Amino acid sequence: NSGNAYYNSVVYHANAQKFVIAYQDAGNSNYGTAIVGTVSGSSISFGTKAVFESASTLYTSIAYDANAQKVVIAYEDDDNGDYGTAVVGTVSGTSISFGTPVVFESANTKYQAIAYDSNAQKVLICYTDDGNGGAGTAITGTVSGTSISFGTPAVFESGDATYIALAYDSSAQKFVTACRDNDDSYKGKSAVVTATTTSTNLTSENYIGISDAAYSDGATATVQIVGSVDDAQSSLTPGQQYFVQLDGSLGTTAADPSVFAGTAVAATKIIVK
Repeated sequence: NSGNAYYNSVVYHANAQKFVIAYQDAGNSNYGTAIVGTVSGSSISFGTKAVFESASTLYTSIAYDANAQKVVIAYEDDDNGDYGTAVVGTVSGTSISFGTPVVFESANTKYQAIAYDSNAQKVLICYTDDGNGGAGTAITGTVSGTSISFGTPAVFESGDATYIALAYDSSAQKFVTACRDNDDSYKGKSAVVTATTTSTNLTSENYIGISDAAYSDGATATVQIVGSVDDAQSSLTPGQQYFVQLDGSLGTTAADPSVFAGTAVAATKIIVK
């Protein structure tokens, strides 16, 4: 970026084998911007930068969701009440495109930090919630297609938490967050955070197919069983194998238990296996 770039954050996209950098582009009205980088030897080349938020953004932080094969960018939307916001990015070649930004905290937020939980298949965002006295707060997000939904926020530090950092321990299946507690003599503090997981009755033997539409709980449903083609999907990659996730959605990575759902033949169709 030839102009001033602030709040830089970078992540590796394992499926695309690229890097994605998210930042505030001061040369373009402080818009939230991202760019894809390709490493060759000891050099890196870049695609075309893309705006993910046409407004001033601060405290950008980026993570890679290995299950969805998407990046998630968390940030403060300076033009929308400084609300905590996140957006899902899709890498294609050296380009990146974005879904619609989603607010995860309708209050002034700062110091966003984001990481991915490979066990729960969720991202965790830690941030300063100025709507709650600056408390250090954590919230989980689940990516679906090009959007993201959020759980209920939880406080990990009741004091005024700033300069937040976050990492995921894949062995312990826990997050560790660190911050400065301004209300306790600016001490450095750390906390272990566990992302909630979804309970399920899924086994390796009880998968029979996919409903052909969305149904209310308790309603009679039509199910596309093994051998049929389900055409009620969206955003699938033709030729890609998909697995049943613990929440009933489809993903490209097997959950535990591993249940093969089928192979996509179009963006909206999957052969049920």
